[in-house]
Amino acid sequence: MSLGAHPYYPPSLELPGYVAPTRGAAALGLTMAAALGLLLAAADAALRRHRRRLARADRAAALWFVLCGALHCGFELYYLAHFRTLPATRDVVGEMWKEYAQSDSRYVAQSPVVRALETVTVAVVGPLCWAAAYGVWAGRAPVRHLAQLAASVLHVYSVVLYYGTELLAARAGRSSCRPEALYFVGYFVLANLPWLVVPAWLAAASAAHITRCMAAAQRAAPARGSDRRLPTGAQRRIARGGLGGRPPGTIRARSCSPKQESACAE
Repeated sequence: MSLGAHPYYPPSLELPGYVAPTRGAAALGLTMAAALGLLLAAADAALRRHRRRLARADRAAALWFVLCGALHCGFELYYLAHFRTLPATRDVVGEMWKEYAQSDSRYVAQSPVVRALETVTVAVVGPLCWAAAYGVWAGRAPVRHLAQLAASVLHVYSVVLYYGTELLAARAGRSSCRPEALYFVGYFVLANLPWLVVPAWLAAASAAHITRCMAAAQRAAPARGSDRRLPTGAQRRIARGGLGGRPPGTIRARSCSPKQESACAE
């Protein structure tokens, strides 16, 4: 392949062994949409059978994390496995990556920045997404919200870093994106934007949930050291059988009210 005989930007980029895709963008997009659609339909059917009363927002969150987990641990794992040979790949997944790379040639140019981002995404964010989906499936709110918060914060951070490195390079005249609106606006901006907007909302939701639960637990917890502040005679009465006829410790311990408990339920 001669210098510049590829669709990537800048035209001077050298890609030894590059093989042009044989499938069009529409066919690749439809293939991706069909695969993800089948996955989400199966996950939704399983959720409806397993947790029939699950709220719509929780079901949507679970499906989002199934989508993310599949992309991170499948599609992006493929990229890492073919990091050095991606320009020469001929299979359908490789051609999907080569199509997307028209908006960011770093994916076919063996960029260490992209490789580092994708490694963290596959090794850390992907498993966190599956953990969050499992938390919704099993009704385990602590697992769900801790994993959801961590995965969502990492999503937001990685997208901001991804956007920032390319935009700063473009300002310096070293853009990796073709100038057409389809590639910059459609592929680079809009295709990645959901991983900025949705995780920001999910992170805020989990942070609010964790805050409510901690506040409820703090209100229900014993007031530490309260009996130390009581007069000596009162302490002796507590030790003998309680203050005012109540068993020892009941002046300090309070259980969560139903309202407080519901605040920590999924």
